[in-house]
Amino acid sequence: MINKYSGFYPIVAKEAFSNTIFKLALKAADIARNSQPGQFLQIKSSDSYIPLWPRPFSIYDADPETGLISVLFKVFGGGTALLASKSPGEQIHIFGPLGNYFPRPHGEKDIVMAAGGIGLPPLYFLAKRSIENGIPPRRITFIAGARTQSALLGEKSLFELGVNLTICTDDGSAGFKGNVVNALTAHLKNHNNPSVYACGPNAMLHGVDSLLLEKKLDGYLSLEALMPCGYGICSGCAVKVRPSADRGPTDDNRDYHLKRVCVDGPIFDSGEVIWDG
Repeated sequence: MINKYSGFYPIVAKEAFSNTIFKLALKAADIARNSQPGQFLQIKSSDSYIPLWPRPFSIYDADPETGLISVLFKVFGGGTALLASKSPGEQIHIFGPLGNYFPRPHGEKDIVMAAGGIGLPPLYFLAKRSIENGIPPRRITFIAGARTQSALLGEKSLFELGVNLTICTDDGSAGFKGNVVNALTAHLKNHNNPSVYACGPNAMLHGVDSLLLEKKLDGYLSLEALMPCGYGICSGCAVKVRPSADRGPTDDNRDYHLKRVCVDGPIFDSGEVIWDG
């Protein structure tokens, strides 16, 4: 079992990629030593009751040697705006690492990663850690997509890793014109039985999941959800899942049980989640 830590940790560096996209690096040696790709942190951006709840942030990177962890995020509301206003030297409250994590890529399979919107950080961490563990960058295909060029999230770091990178935008303002599922469909034609890892909004993950089931491919999906507590008490992030012996779409989804994204996830196997609607 991975240890969890809670406390105030200092910001040591801040980088702005745009007016709304920021990266914070924090000194948190205990968290850095115990973090795995796919896990997340609960961060409280203010000491006051506004915002009341902490927010979940995927871990973008963790370096056990330097004791640094980082989060890459986009400003959406008051909580993330407060976090973006922080400066090096200030401290913020963090609880983590939380949740399960991606299975470690192994063997000779090609690896395809698909990130939509703010789904890039956990997959960047997975790609970086995989390369550190000996997987050649050329075996990793990374698809990073957004609605438009200005919404892309830190893709420069992927070029630096040396992976095979495809950028896609819905409006064609950068890279491949189309969404992440469109780009993934095109890429899967060039791979023989790859392992697929995906993170992004639920509509995208639903499309990825359907594609993997159609092609009978292994895949792992990192779900995004509101997590008021982050450790399974409130059950506000529960999703419907199929019994393990019945993976795949059925005509009758009444046979299901619930899992909490924060403690049973955020990583789920392909075919596991029931996508309502």
